[in-house]
Amino acid sequence: MAKISFVLLVVALIAFQHVSEARRPINVNEEVVENDLHQAKDLLEEDLKEKETNIKNLESELTLLTDSEKTLIQLEDAYKSGKSLDRFGKKLKKFNRKIKQAPEEVGYVSIIQSILMDLGLNKSKKKF
Repeated sequence: MAKISFVLLVVALIAFQHVSEARRPINVNEEVVENDLHQAKDLLEEDLKEKETNIKNLESELTLLTDSEKTLIQLEDAYKSGKSLDRFGKKLKKFNRKIKQAPEEVGYVSIIQSILMDLGLNKSKKKF
């Protein structure tokens, strides 16, 4: 009888050990998954902020290009009708300042400046 109870005690201890080992990896795995989720959330937030910044930059570039298109259309109409282009002087100076503030890696800036120089309305030096 003592042998049977001793064997049952050993079996119970082995079963308890297996159960406790089975629970440990679950907790560790849950912690790992939770940490991965936090890291993924942080990465997504950073990516979202970067995309919002890119969208704002694109919107400002779109505004600048739209203004340049309107200005060039007005210049074209004035030139075709033979009107004086002097009235565009103030507007072109403001427009030129905006273009100078644009980053150099943007390609449309040099194109707009060359158009203004060809018309003789932009007396500034090229920004290359």
